[in-house]
Amino acid sequence: MKQANIGIVILLVIFLMQSCNKKNDDIPQISKEQKRIIENLDSIFFLAQGVYLWNDQLPSVDRFNPSRFYNQGLNEFRCYENGLFEITQFAKDAATGELYERNIFDLNRPKYSGIVFREFQESERRHAYNVSNTFGLSVVVKNNILRLLYVDPNSPAGKAGLRRGTQILSINGENVLTEESFLDQWKKSLAMSFIKLEVMEEGIKKREVRLNAASYEINPVVKRNILRSGERTIGYFALNSFTTIQNAQKYLTPIFLSFTQEKINELIIDLRYNQGGYQITADFIANLVAPNNADAKIMYTEHYNRQMQDGNSKVLENYKLYDEYHRPVIINGKEISLYDIDYSVEANTTYFHKDDGLTDLKKVYFIVSNRTASASELLINILKPYMDVQVIGVSEDNLSAVYTYGKPVGSFGIPVGQFDLYLGMYELKNTNRESNYFKGIKSDVALSDDTDTDFGGQDDPAIAWILGMENKRMELKTGNKIRQDKYSFYFNTDRLIGNIKNNNELKIKIK
Repeated sequence: MKQANIGIVILLVIFLMQSCNKKNDDIPQISKEQKRIIENLDSIFFLAQGVYLWNDQLPSVDRFNPSRFYNQGLNEFRCYENGLFEITQFAKDAATGELYERNIFDLNRPKYSGIVFREFQESERRHAYNVSNTFGLSVVVKNNILRLLYVDPNSPAGKAGLRRGTQILSINGENVLTEESFLDQWKKSLAMSFIKLEVMEEGIKKREVRLNAASYEINPVVKRNILRSGERTIGYFALNSFTTIQNAQKYLTPIFLSFTQEKINELIIDLRYNQGGYQITADFIANLVAPNNADAKIMYTEHYNRQMQDGNSKVLENYKLYDEYHRPVIINGKEISLYDIDYSVEANTTYFHKDDGLTDLKKVYFIVSNRTASASELLINILKPYMDVQVIGVSEDNLSAVYTYGKPVGSFGIPVGQFDLYLGMYELKNTNRESNYFKGIKSDVALSDDTDTDFGGQDDPAIAWILGMENKRMELKTGNKIRQDKYSFYFNTDRLIGNIKNNNELKIKIK
């Protein structure tokens, strides 16, 4: 009897062992790579719950299930982009039900939030804003006619004397009669790091230009000029990007010095293709432009979500604060984390410091388009309470109303693996607490963007309007009504995007 019982026990143990093995076989094996990506997807969502401007609209982690965005068939970066995009689909305007982050230029990407490779940013710091931008060209194709949209003065194209409005007749000896033929030759030129252009300037002069791809220091000022009309002396500059403060100071300081020496009484800032960049550079320009009576007054305030303002975003304890050399910030022997930062409105209020720059401007004009965004919009918004500001909108379609991009939101980067996450974190408001331009700043005047002409000249409809050349303006508007132009824009990789805040600008809580 005992032997029978022992036999039964042995059979039972074998059965249980086989059952356990079967269950283990049923559990899917997760690779280290998959585990790492899923953990990063979780981190992105947990960060959004803590720092996203509209974090109060996000679901629970269980409901959202970040791991579902892991896809073995996609690269790692695309998995993160898909997860981030889904997060932004919860942020809605309570009054209208519309998505805050709906991007009309690309419906598959958020309007404000993004994730980028950190390698580019570290390279940028090391090389003092020397970036490889091939030839320094940006091109517009209008009705299969190619023209230069803008040229960086420091680039190979800029040094060759090329400028906006110049027509491209052929590339590498091949006539470019269609947009497709342009793209074909352009790809070949990029592969060769060389391009040969036949161009027509001023509608009559042809010449050949040979360019080798090169790394160069970006000059954000693509054009500068001084215009005179009666008693009006008008300074003009076209700013392509809000580059690092060091780069911007290098190129803008001498321009404003010349404006002061010429005693300009009006200023035109051309931001039609400027998609933003570093927020501190917008501060720098605002201080140069604002009147003396703005000194020590509020420029703008930053409004984080309530959880951050109250110091309750515990997820930030897991992220160290680094200095500009990517070294941990240590105070009294303690490594400082992003949780130790003061996110209150009081600590994130920027004031005017009027040490130099212009003092007697009667009026400031901003030339904008639907591509004008972020730091560009911030600059316009913070000067409006203090100056006579007029916004001149231009469009290739000759629209009756022109709005800027609409981004009163800023952010700073938080590391996630080898990437930096930029969530829409805070709303930017001017001294009057005005910021509601999520759909863009509406221009006071709407004109045509004449890409056949160079920046800053009287043939530009915006400049003609500012100078009071009404006949020229009406002639241009009438001419544009009877034609249906088809435009395609091919921008260089030299423009920054957003209201970017450096981590070293963050204010540590005083304890």
